[in-house]
Amino acid sequence: MRYLSWIVTLPIALVAVLFAVSNREGVTLSLWPLPFTLDAPLYLAALLALLAGFLAGGFVVWNSQRRHRRRARRESNRVLFLEREVKEAQARAAAAEKRLAELSRPVSGPLGGLPVAAPPTNALTNAPTTVH
Repeated sequence: MRYLSWIVTLPIALVAVLFAVSNREGVTLSLWPLPFTLDAPLYLAALLALLAGFLAGGFVVWNSQRRHRRRARRESNRVLFLEREVKEAQARAAAAEKRLAELSRPVSGPLGGLPVAAPPTNALTNAPTTVH
């Protein structure tokens, strides 16, 4: 990309220099309602007019994109807000899971300290019996 920039910039700069060297005659610039006049070289008047046109065009394009920049800024702020909400929700969920784990944990031993009876077994196979 850098080479492409140089390929475009160098010929334009060369043409501008050749134009400036070839057109050194003086011209008188004036704007009708104002009493002021300015004597300047032709190349300076032409290059300043090109620069003014370039800046005016840049301003028009920049101003026309204002709506898109505002929307992008608003969406960026919304993304930051939603990311913050997601982190807060994850923190609340982790705290709730921790409280749930603490509440469902037995205080001491199985079922709050009560003895647990072994399931009935078959005397011949020593396997648990199922009641239907």
